Amino acid sequence: MMTHLLERFPVGLFDVTLFEATARLGGKILTQRFDTIPAIYEAGVAELYDYSNIGLDPLKTLVQELGLKAIPMHGYAVVLGDEILRSEHDFRRRFGLPSFRALNEFHKTCTALCSSSDYYEGHVAVDRQHPWAHRTFREVLDKIPDENARRYIEAAVRSDTATEPHLTSALNGLKNVVMDDPRYMRLYSIEGGIEKVVEGIVDGLKQTEIVRESRLIAMGRAADGRYRLRVRNHDRTVTCDFDRVVLALPHNWLGQIDFEDVPLRLAMQKHLARYDHPAHYLRVTVVFERPFWRGKVGGSYFLSDAFGGCCVYDEGLRHACEPYGVLGWLLAGSTAATLCNLGDRELIACALDSLPKSLAAGRGLFKEGRVHRWINTISGLPGGWDVQELRDRHMPAPVSDPGLHLVGDYLFDCTINGVFDSAEYVSEAILSEWRQRAYNEAAEGATSALATPTAKAGPLGSDYFDFYDGESPYEDSFEEHFDETYTVDLIHTIFRYSPPYRLLDCGSANGLTLQRFARKDVEAWGIEYSPYIYARTPEPWRARNIYGDVRKLPFDDGFFDFVYETCLCYLPEADLDTAISELFRVCRVGVFFGSITTDMTKEVIEAYELFEGIQTFSTLWEWSERFVRNGFRIATSDLKVLQRAWKIEIKANNGDFAWYPDMESMRYCFYVKPDAPPPRADQGAVSLG
Repeated sequence: MMTHLLERFPVGLFDVTLFEATARLGGKILTQRFDTIPAIYEAGVAELYDYSNIGLDPLKTLVQELGLKAIPMHGYAVVLGDEILRSEHDFRRRFGLPSFRALNEFHKTCTALCSSSDYYEGHVAVDRQHPWAHRTFREVLDKIPDENARRYIEAAVRSDTATEPHLTSALNGLKNVVMDDPRYMRLYSIEGGIEKVVEGIVDGLKQTEIVRESRLIAMGRAADGRYRLRVRNHDRTVTCDFDRVVLALPHNWLGQIDFEDVPLRLAMQKHLARYDHPAHYLRVTVVFERPFWRGKVGGSYFLSDAFGGCCVYDEGLRHACEPYGVLGWLLAGSTAATLCNLGDRELIACALDSLPKSLAAGRGLFKEGRVHRWINTISGLPGGWDVQELRDRHMPAPVSDPGLHLVGDYLFDCTINGVFDSAEYVSEAILSEWRQRAYNEAAEGATSALATPTAKAGPLGSDYFDFYDGESPYEDSFEEHFDETYTVDLIHTIFRYSPPYRLLDCGSANGLTLQRFARKDVEAWGIEYSPYIYARTPEPWRARNIYGDVRKLPFDDGFFDFVYETCLCYLPEADLDTAISELFRVCRVGVFFGSITTDMTKEVIEAYELFEGIQTFSTLWEWSERFVRNGFRIATSDLKVLQRAWKIEIKANNGDFAWYPDMESMRYCFYVKPDAPPPRADQGAVSLG
């Protein structure tokens, strides 16, 4: 994943070497073949998660880009003892109305405590404040008043949490409960095997050197400050030096590396301790002469209370094996860790013995069995107890070792989707740092005091405004850089509000935007921190273009409907929470975030020298964390809405350089207050096509 994302950067930006400890790539993604029949099965990762019904899904997009076919998966049955329950109605028939009500009440509680939007976004600030964040899942389960309902829920969720309820948080348990609701996510596999994703990525790599069977054993520093890696390749040790290192390893393998530099060793010890929540899987896959179970239990999989709770996959529904049948047991938690000490034959026998009585005759149809052990390979508490910000998760030693990043599913949700998210964040962070460094190097020796970030924010000076586009003063460049129609159309598209409304322009310069907004029936006010440009405010607009500081806005709570922001990036990072909390205070609905970000396109950054005066160099994703931390939510993840917003963005560029690299960028430009009032009925009536 990491190398795939790095190769999206311009050719020649850097050279990438990928070290793989084994002869194959893919880690826990493992598709295998049987000996006795011409069929494949999943021996590692069991399925992929599909979030495209909620919003953009980068992994699903990658699957489509690779030309792979997704195979939907669904399962409805739960086996309790010898009883096969094909639906909740079967549960009610078997255990009665009180048990059925207790089951439904628990599911209602879970969906009320975690909306599909919050589940999809997974923001740190939301999770930290969640009422179940610091309770164990066992505490919550034991509050269920009916034992049959509790047994059902534990059996249904165990193979997803992969650990014991007392070892994980109630919030993690909750998320694994709601994932069975199709409103939150869906499951799919890949035709030809999930390993096809790995093969497709590898086939597309053009600039990466792949070195197999080379395990990292030690990491230190060379005399020139670069990272020195010692890599074991069979019977020899190789030493290599690199400017940057990304460790994309499971948590248990990170602990096998000797970190020779003391500050880094201490930081990694702390990181490993924080995320030390080992969980386990054990996979037993069996070929039968025929799929004898299909008349009695359907779907791509069913759940069972055997082994403390496991998932049994009908492998033949995703990978053709007619006339045979294949069942794959996924055992989890301490049961998997305990039973892994048994031999393969014993484990296969245990799996066959777990079949309910109505399916027990299938033992006689046994043809072949396979066992795969995945002990201590995932996390039973992804993200840990006190979830860290993205930067802290991925950079264990930002001061002593800013060139080291970590990538892992244990930092997110222990899924392949989580690996993609982790790799995407690190790739963007590397690009961000590279662009900031390139700008600072180019600015060395510049006479402007704004050449590099400082600890204290000062107002932008005369050079910034006198050469706004590199050549002309602000007033002469204004027409090219501001379009009130663009802004109003995007606010309507995202928030469904049409004028009239009241708007605050944060970073309003000399107030020219206020007059332009007035043409659209928008009552615009401005706040400007630079006395130099503020002094050029036309007299008619001085009453509403205010000289002031975004960190201390001179307005009442909820005075504005919207904030149009272009100034936050000119503040030091330490001041951003104060400023964003002020935006939250004064607005009723939401914010249009328009500051400069490091993941804007290279062409527009260079053409307009956008980094001049910047104090905070951050990606859109990092900005989103700040907004959510201060009470906002991302305004929309609806694909159709984002498509309309992207159409407006493309039109505004009008053949010029694109400001943002893709449609997903639009998602991080708009933030809404959770209690924002809905638009009036007439405000949502205008169609933008």
